[in-house]
Amino acid sequence: MRRLPILVIFAVSVAACGGSKETKSTTTTTTSTSSASLQAFVAAGNKVCQDTDQQIMSLGRLTRDPSGWAKTADAARSGILAMRKVSPPPERARPFRQMMRYANALALSIQEVHTALVKKDIDTAAAAQLAAGQFQTRVHQTAKNAGLTFCQQPLTNWPA
Repeated sequence: MRRLPILVIFAVSVAACGGSKETKSTTTTTTSTSSASLQAFVAAGNKVCQDTDQQIMSLGRLTRDPSGWAKTADAARSGILAMRKVSPPPERARPFRQMMRYANALALSIQEVHTALVKKDIDTAAAAQLAAGQFQTRVHQTAKNAGLTFCQQPLTNWPA
């Protein structure tokens, strides 16, 4: 079973260095501001992660019933919308954007599974599920590049 990888949490330590007393003071302030931005990002990401994870867990295991896939796609889109409100620190912005692009592709693939199951097109549903799994792997990779940990988790209700 896997967790929806739309949601984010990470821990990064920031070390300050400097030479003179003035430089140290400036560096500490910059580091402090950067650290506060990083902490705010982590806190906001944690909130989105926890809320969406609870939503996904409450859906139950996915089967060939399209209704579960529709609910999972809705939860994925909801998590993405919530995560778009999270602002990463500048040094994490690029990998965060890449992760979000893959998360969007994952949500679209989950929706495609649903659409194919409604049409009773099992082959297309299986192909869409395979694509979703590949996008999930990319989400995991880009999340790691961004220093994120929670969105490296597998989908909670994903079929084995």
